[in-house]
Amino acid sequence: MWYFCSPRKIAFGEEALEALREVHAKKALVVTDTTLLQLGTIQPVLDLLKEEDIPFVIFSAIQPEPAIPPSREGAKLAEQEDVDLIIAVGGGSVIDGAKAIWVFYENPDLDIAEVFPEDPLVLRQKAGFVAIPTTSGTGSDANWAIVIKNPETKQKLSLAHRELIPDLAIVDPQFTKALPLSLTAATAFDALTHAIEAFTVEWRNDFSDGLALQALKLIFEFLPQVMADKDNMVAREKLHNAATMAGLAFGNSQIGGVHALAHSLGAVLSLPHAQVVAVVLPHMMRYCLSEPIIEQRYAEIAYTLQLVNTLDAKGAHTLIDKIEEFRKSFDLKTKLSDFGVTKSLLEEKMPLIIEFALNDTGSLVNPKELNKEIIRTLCYTMF
Repeated sequence: MWYFCSPRKIAFGEEALEALREVHAKKALVVTDTTLLQLGTIQPVLDLLKEEDIPFVIFSAIQPEPAIPPSREGAKLAEQEDVDLIIAVGGGSVIDGAKAIWVFYENPDLDIAEVFPEDPLVLRQKAGFVAIPTTSGTGSDANWAIVIKNPETKQKLSLAHRELIPDLAIVDPQFTKALPLSLTAATAFDALTHAIEAFTVEWRNDFSDGLALQALKLIFEFLPQVMADKDNMVAREKLHNAATMAGLAFGNSQIGGVHALAHSLGAVLSLPHAQVVAVVLPHMMRYCLSEPIIEQRYAEIAYTLQLVNTLDAKGAHTLIDKIEEFRKSFDLKTKLSDFGVTKSLLEEKMPLIIEFALNDTGSLVNPKELNKEIIRTLCYTMF
C-alpha cells in the first residue's frame, strides 16, 4: 500500500501570497537568510503580517548549506518568543533549515539523525508551518524531506517524515523576480533532476510519474524563455510550478544516485548543491542506461518532450544529449575541476565521498546498483 502525501494546501500563481491571510497566528517566526533579508525579498511577507496584526520575529542565520547548530539556535528563538507559526521564505536551504527549527522547537531533546519515516514525530503541538520558496528548484515546499549537514561528521543527513510536509506552500512567482539567471538555471536543473529521478527510481508509481512528466515538460519549455528574458513572469510562474510539482513527484517516489553523490560531494568538498547536481546528472544517467527499464523510461521522457517522434532506445540517448546541451547553453559547470577541485583533493577525500554517497537513501533506490568502485569511477570521470 502507498500513500500520496502533499501540503494541506498549495497556493500558486500571481498574488498567491494572499493565502497567508487565511493562516491565524498569535506570533510568527520568519526564517530566511541574510541575503534575502538584505535584498528585501521577504518584505511582502512582513508587510502582510503587519496588515494582519500578527507580530513576528526574524531568524536569518540559515547558511547556504543548512546545518544543525543554526537550526537549534532558531528553535531557541522560537521558544523564547513563544511563536505558533513558522514561515520559511527562501530556497531549499532556508526551507530545510526551517523544518529543522520546527523539529527542534517541538522536540528539544531529539537527535534529528534519528528521524525515521515510520517512527512517531510530534509536530504542530506548538506551531504550524508555511513554506514560501524563492527559487524554482528545491521542491522542499511540497514534500516531507530535510537535507541538513552535521558539522561534526561533515555528512549531509537526508531525513524524511510525513509530518514534515508544510501545512501551506505558497508558490508565488513574485519571489523569484530578483533571482539571478545563473541561480535560475542551476536551481531549475535541480528540479529537472528531481523529476527524472522520481520517474526512474525503484519507488516510482503512477501518481509520481504524472507529476514528474508534467514538471519536465514545463522546465524544458519555460526555462529557455526565462533565460532569454528574466522579466518574463508568465514563464517564471510555469517554472516555479514545475519545481513544486517535481517536489511532489520525488516526495512520493524518491531521489536516486544523482542526489546521493551530489549530497556527498557537496558536503565533503563544500560545493553548491544545485550546480553539483548539474555536473552529476548526465554521468549517472549514462551509468543507469544499461538497465533496459531505464532506457525505456528515458526514451519515454524524450518522447513526451517531443525530442524524438518514436518511442525507442534512440530517445534515451537523445535525452541525455539534450540535457548536456541545456547545461552548456546556460553556462553551468560541467566538471568538478570547474569548482577549483584538484585531483589530489579528490583523491584525499574519496573514501569519505564514497562512504557518504553509499549511505545516502538515494543510493538504496537508484535503478542500478552503486558500489565503491562505481562511485570512484564516476567521480574521476566527472573531474
